[in-house]
Amino acid sequence: MRNRKIIALLVLMSMTVFLFAGCSSDKGADTGDTQVLRIAHLAPLTGGAASYGFYMIQAASMAVEEINAAGGIVGPNGEKIMIEYTEVDETSNSAGAIDATKKAISLEPHVILGPNRSGGVLAAEKLWKEAKIPAITDATSALTTQQGNPYTFRMQISSEYWIPLLVRTAVEKYNVKKPAVIYGLNDYSKANWAATEPSMTKYGLEPVTVQTFNDGDQDFSAQLLEIKNSGADAIFIYGYTPEVGKITRQRSELGMADIPVFSERAASVPSVIELAGEENYEGMVTTTTLCTGDPDESVQAFLKKYNDKYDDIISATHINHYDSVYIVKSIVEKVGLDREKIREELSKLDGYKGAVGTYTADKEGNLVHHMFTQVYEDGQWKLLLKEEYPVDK
Repeated sequence: MRNRKIIALLVLMSMTVFLFAGCSSDKGADTGDTQVLRIAHLAPLTGGAASYGFYMIQAASMAVEEINAAGGIVGPNGEKIMIEYTEVDETSNSAGAIDATKKAISLEPHVILGPNRSGGVLAAEKLWKEAKIPAITDATSALTTQQGNPYTFRMQISSEYWIPLLVRTAVEKYNVKKPAVIYGLNDYSKANWAATEPSMTKYGLEPVTVQTFNDGDQDFSAQLLEIKNSGADAIFIYGYTPEVGKITRQRSELGMADIPVFSERAASVPSVIELAGEENYEGMVTTTTLCTGDPDESVQAFLKKYNDKYDDIISATHINHYDSVYIVKSIVEKVGLDREKIREELSKLDGYKGAVGTYTADKEGNLVHHMFTQVYEDGQWKLLLKEEYPVDK
């Protein structure tokens, strides 16, 4: 049922994109008195990370629809600007991200959103740099910081910041003494593991065992039995949705349900809960940039608006591109449709208050500077800790 719902929604979104495009001429650059802001969104709509892309597209589309329904954007000279939004499938892998970025560039966008995965950003970012198109991505590997690419910005702060918060939560809230680690052999998960070891050392911890797996693996019993036999009192899991869900379920099947699980933002996607089974997911602790259990009134107002529109569970950590669209809107209101000026304003972003958080650009292109840990209890997310990170200009 849910898969059919996703497919139907994506088809509807695609139709909406064509409707927007049909209002423009000459690739949407200008329509007389109305100009067009073109946004290309690279999201994984197929492959192992498709569930992430679904929520990213929902979030960005919601913002685009709101802005266009309100009459669009008023440019710096009073010009009317409507948004033309196109989603491009980056297929959950690095090669797909390269092809998708080429397709996106051919649309001559003013801004690119995505890709989602760290490997995709690393593979494709030279393309948007050469095309001089600013890109607001989701990747969290420390390797995806700007590193000489002033066109790359990130809606998720590097794992080297928020993995320490996950470890701190394990120590302070759960008194973990003997952690085990299992991580996927992909850029994203390897970066999480690289940030974990020094974070544990800070608390005098050393993993009792470290296990790995490949994307696409189905059976994790060998690794889990090693963890069980090690006497671990906690499991840190780093991976993408399919593997995290299966590992969490198989942990219970092997009689290890009493060992708490700590994971990162991707593990809070609703499809992970479905794969694991809600009874096996109980007590899962994750990091996230938005906690649905946050009592903040503005957060709860946004969640109500989202749920009223989609009648769906939110993937809190993949919802940031709602704010991405509004950030771009605020910049275009100030400088118009000049890509280079948009990039410059992104690099100077300071204290922009969005629905999900407050955004300030640092020298590495990070826009987000906060992170939560949360625990899943009785079908709801409960806020545990929040960390604010310094902005290094």
